Amino acid sequence: MLKSSNTNQHKILTRLITANIILDITAIAIWAALPTNTWNGMYRLDSFIAGLEAALAASFFAVTLFGLKKRQKWAPILAIAITVTQRVFAVYVFFPSIAIPIPLVWSLIIIYFAFKDIKHQDEEIELGMELTS
Repeated sequence: MLKSSNTNQHKILTRLITANIILDITAIAIWAALPTNTWNGMYRLDSFIAGLEAALAASFFAVTLFGLKKRQKWAPILAIAITVTQRVFAVYVFFPSIAIPIPLVWSLIIIYFAFKDIKHQDEEIELGMELTS
Protein backbone atom coordinates (compact mmCIF):
# COMPACT_ATOMS: atom_id res chain seq x y z
CA MET A 1 0.00 0.00 0.00
CA LEU A 2 2.85 2.39 0.80
CA LYS A 3 4.41 1.89 -2.63
CA SER A 4 1.08 2.60 -4.35
CA SER A 5 0.64 5.82 -2.38
CA ASN A 6 4.14 7.02 -3.28
CA THR A 7 3.62 6.14 -6.95
CA ASN A 8 0.38 8.15 -6.93
CA GLN A 9 2.20 11.13 -5.41
CA HIS A 10 4.81 10.97 -8.18
CA LYS A 11 2.03 10.81 -10.79
CA ILE A 12 0.30 13.80 -9.19
CA LEU A 13 3.54 15.80 -9.27
CA THR A 14 4.05 14.82 -12.92
CA ARG A 15 0.51 15.96 -13.76
CA LEU A 16 0.95 19.22 -11.86
CA ILE A 17 4.13 19.97 -13.79
CA THR A 18 2.38 19.14 -17.07
CA ALA A 19 -0.49 21.45 -16.13
CA ASN A 20 2.01 24.15 -15.18
CA ILE A 21 3.60 23.95 -18.65
CA ILE A 22 0.15 24.36 -20.22
CA LEU A 23 -0.62 27.31 -17.93
CA ASP A 24 2.70 28.99 -18.76
CA ILE A 25 2.06 28.58 -22.50
CA THR A 26 -1.41 30.08 -21.95
CA ALA A 27 0.21 32.98 -20.09
CA ILE A 28 2.56 33.55 -23.04
CA ALA A 29 -0.45 33.78 -25.37
CA ILE A 30 -2.25 36.18 -23.04
CA TRP A 31 0.79 38.44 -22.62
CA ALA A 32 1.40 38.40 -26.39
CA ALA A 33 -2.23 39.36 -27.08
CA LEU A 34 -2.11 42.40 -24.81
CA PRO A 35 -0.99 45.76 -26.17
CA THR A 36 2.56 46.47 -25.01
CA ASN A 37 1.64 49.46 -22.85
CA THR A 38 -1.46 47.94 -21.19
CA TRP A 39 0.21 47.16 -17.87
CA ASN A 40 3.09 49.64 -17.81
CA GLY A 41 1.36 52.09 -15.52
CA MET A 42 0.22 49.45 -13.04
CA TYR A 43 2.98 46.86 -12.90
CA ARG A 44 6.76 47.02 -12.88
CA LEU A 45 7.55 45.22 -16.15
CA ASP A 46 6.00 45.18 -19.59
CA SER A 47 4.20 42.26 -21.21
CA PHE A 48 7.26 41.16 -23.21
CA ILE A 49 9.26 40.49 -20.04
CA ALA A 50 6.33 38.69 -18.40
CA GLY A 51 5.87 36.55 -21.52
CA LEU A 52 9.59 35.82 -21.63
CA GLU A 53 9.50 34.69 -18.00
CA ALA A 54 6.59 32.37 -18.77
CA ALA A 55 8.49 30.94 -21.76
CA LEU A 56 11.57 30.29 -19.63
CA ALA A 57 9.45 28.71 -16.91
CA ALA A 58 7.67 26.47 -19.44
CA SER A 59 11.06 25.41 -20.83
CA PHE A 60 12.50 24.60 -17.42
CA PHE A 61 9.32 22.80 -16.40
CA ALA A 62 9.60 20.73 -19.61
CA VAL A 63 13.09 19.67 -18.51
CA THR A 64 11.63 18.88 -15.08
CA LEU A 65 8.87 16.81 -16.67
CA PHE A 66 11.46 14.83 -18.63
CA GLY A 67 13.38 14.21 -15.40
CA LEU A 68 10.22 13.14 -13.57
CA LYS A 69 9.30 10.69 -16.30
CA LYS A 70 12.82 9.21 -16.10
CA ARG A 71 12.58 9.27 -12.26
CA GLN A 72 15.67 11.44 -11.91
CA LYS A 73 16.50 12.58 -8.37
CA TRP A 74 17.11 16.20 -9.48
CA ALA A 75 13.66 16.64 -11.07
CA PRO A 76 11.59 17.41 -7.94
CA ILE A 77 14.38 19.70 -6.70
CA LEU A 78 14.25 21.60 -9.98
CA ALA A 79 10.45 21.78 -9.69
CA ILE A 80 10.81 23.46 -6.30
CA ALA A 81 13.50 25.86 -7.53
CA ILE A 82 11.49 26.95 -10.58
CA THR A 83 8.29 27.31 -8.57
CA VAL A 84 9.91 29.48 -5.90
CA THR A 85 11.62 31.60 -8.57
CA GLN A 86 8.30 32.13 -10.34
CA ARG A 87 6.58 33.25 -7.14
CA VAL A 88 9.39 35.72 -6.35
CA PHE A 89 9.13 37.11 -9.89
CA ALA A 90 5.33 37.33 -9.66
CA VAL A 91 5.41 39.19 -6.36
CA TYR A 92 7.91 41.67 -7.80
CA VAL A 93 5.90 42.22 -10.98
CA PHE A 94 2.33 42.04 -9.74
CA PHE A 95 2.42 43.23 -6.14
CA PRO A 96 -0.05 44.39 -4.93
CA SER A 97 -2.64 42.20 -6.59
CA ILE A 98 -5.64 40.22 -5.42
CA ALA A 99 -4.61 37.45 -7.85
CA ILE A 100 -1.38 36.57 -5.98
CA PRO A 101 -2.96 33.98 -3.61
CA ILE A 102 -4.23 31.74 -6.43
CA PRO A 103 -0.83 30.93 -8.00
CA LEU A 104 0.68 30.90 -4.50
CA VAL A 105 -1.61 28.03 -3.46
CA TRP A 106 -0.85 26.24 -6.76
CA SER A 107 2.88 26.66 -6.06
CA LEU A 108 2.55 25.34 -2.52
CA ILE A 109 0.82 22.23 -3.86
CA ILE A 110 3.66 21.63 -6.34
CA ILE A 111 6.25 22.13 -3.59
CA TYR A 112 4.38 19.74 -1.26
CA PHE A 113 4.32 16.92 -3.82
CA ALA A 114 7.91 17.60 -4.86
CA PHE A 115 9.05 17.24 -1.23
CA LYS A 116 7.01 14.03 -0.92
CA ASP A 117 8.73 12.72 -4.07
CA ILE A 118 12.17 13.60 -2.68
CA LYS A 119 11.32 11.87 0.60
CA HIS A 120 10.15 8.79 -1.28
CA GLN A 121 13.41 8.68 -3.26
CA ASP A 122 15.39 8.89 -0.03
CA GLU A 123 13.33 6.03 1.44
CA GLU A 124 14.03 3.90 -1.64
CA ILE A 125 17.76 4.57 -1.30
CA GLU A 126 17.71 3.61 2.40
CA LEU A 127 15.73 0.46 1.61
CA GLY A 128 18.20 -0.44 -1.13
CA MET A 129 21.11 -0.03 1.29
CA GLU A 130 19.39 -2.27 3.85
CA LEU A 131 18.78 -4.95 1.23
CA THR A 132 22.42 -4.98 0.09
CA SER A 133 23.95 -5.14 3.58
